[in-house]
Amino acid sequence: MTPTLVDVTGLAALSLNIAGLIRTSDRSLRHSTGWASALWAANNLLMGAQSAAALSALSVGRQVSASSVQGRGEQIKLWSCLAIMVVTLALSALTWNGAATFFAMSGSMLATYAMFYMRGVALRVAMIGVAGLWMYNAWAYDSWWQMLGNTLNGVAAGYGAWRTAQAHTTV
Repeated sequence: MTPTLVDVTGLAALSLNIAGLIRTSDRSLRHSTGWASALWAANNLLMGAQSAAALSALSVGRQVSASSVQGRGEQIKLWSCLAIMVVTLALSALTWNGAATFFAMSGSMLATYAMFYMRGVALRVAMIGVAGLWMYNAWAYDSWWQMLGNTLNGVAAGYGAWRTAQAHTTV
């Protein structure tokens, strides 16, 4: 049953990620990728990738925090972002297993900054970088779902960046 659950969680997470990345709404992107992060956490846990599972679970909190501080003061945004980064570093240290953890941690740190401080095209371009960094984890655990997912997420983020740029030039 575990291989089936890996496939189901991977497909569902990938679908949610792509749906959020191709849209031009930053709010929609944060919402969809938050749900996708929960499924990626389950997918990583089922594969035995504890660091990636912990960081993906934390991503759910990051997405909720980033969404809740939009339009609020810079101090609350800064402290929320720093708190997520500190927890990212702590989880990475507690579950450290070498390069796979390093790249997943780097991807999580980039995603955290992007979700709190970037908008529009820049946010989606940053997500291409995030997908690239998480690709190492996919390769290290021989996860074809995550390799496919990161590739398609990068493509979807690029397409979403193009759509967002088009939407802003036609307004």
